[in-house]
Parts: sequence; structure tokens; C-alpha cells
Amino acid sequence: MKTVIISSGEISDYDFCIDIVKSADRIICADGGTRHAINMKLVPNVIIGDMDSSSAQYIEYFGKKGVEVIQYPREKDKTDTHICVEYAMDFSTEIILLGATGSRIDHMIANISLLKLGIERDIPISIIDSKNNIRLIKDSIILEGKAGDLFSLIPYTGKAEGVSTRGAHYELEDATIELEDSRGVSNYFEKDTVEVTIKKGYMLVIKSKD
Repeated sequence: MKTVIISSGEISDYDFCIDIVKSADRIICADGGTRHAINMKLVPNVIIGDMDSSSAQYIEYFGKKGVEVIQYPREKDKTDTHICVEYAMDFSTEIILLGATGSRIDHMIANISLLKLGIERDIPISIIDSKNNIRLIKDSIILEGKAGDLFSLIPYTGKAEGVSTRGAHYELEDATIELEDSRGVSNYFEKDTVEVTIKKGYMLVIKSKD
């Protein structure tokens, strides 16, 4: 089951998001993500959070639509998006986060850290916006695109070891990339697919466009 979680970060292209949301089996709004749902004319299955950034008008509107609202206290140890991810992992086989990037760098970094929860439960989690698709791996991934598409490899731990790529312009073979090393940034596809494998550590794999 594919679940889309709509958070309260920035969404600059609703048309881009609509196609993703239409492919979902369930839609969850993380608190202020309700404004994005309103703008996209979507009715989520559930709204989760402390409701400190969602308009009361939106909550009332969705309540009348029969949407379940799960409210948490404002003083809590996890972000609304974190709570939504944990909730979704109980029934999802894939999770996509929308509205998880933007000007609040602290929230964006925290959201990226949630990708590790998916690895621990063997549930792929992606953060997607109109410019980026962000995944975290500890073994391998196959990226789909076309020649010239950009992607970057950034160690999430101190270093990633045994890094190899296939189908990329700058290919790596059993390389070690350390956290402070920018060598993995702005590589690009030579073919329609790129395979990335690592033997040790965790690696952010980001497919991007300018």
C-alpha cells in the first residue's frame, strides 16, 4: 500500500504533486499540510498532529467530510511528520513525503533523518518535491531517468564504503566517500538507469533538476 504524507513545508508545484497523490492508496496530512490538501482539492484519510499550524477552518471542513483527526499535545518529543511516518509504517509498503522541504532547514534535515526509519522496517520512504527525489540507502538502488539527468551521492554517516555506480558519467568502483567529501555531488546519467551500491554505511541518493 502506497501512502502519501503531506507536510506543512513548501510545495511550489501542485500539478506535479497531484500526479503523485493520485497514485496513493492513503493520504495523511501532517498538521499544516491541510492547506496543501485544500489547495489541491484533496480529502485526506486522516490528519495527524498538534494542530498548531493548521487552520481551525480547515480542520472543521475536513471533519465534516468524515476525515479522522488524531490530535497530539503541543509539548511532544517528535515532529508531526515523524508521528505520521510511524503511523503509516504499520500498513504501508511505500511512503512518499510531500511538503517536507522548504525554508525551514531544521525541519528539512529532521525529515531527511526519517528516511532511516524506512530502512529499519524495509519500507522505502522518499522525500519528493518538484526539483528533488531524496532516498537513503544502505545497500543498493536503481534510479530511473534519462541521459543528462542529475543525481548526487552524499554520505549520511561518517563515511560510505564500497560505493559503486553503473550507468553514470562519473563512475565509481568500490570507493569510499567521507562526509566532508563533495565528490558525489552533481553526477549525471549516461543511460536511462543508474545503479548505486554501497557495502557499508548509509548514503543519501538525490535525483535533482535545476
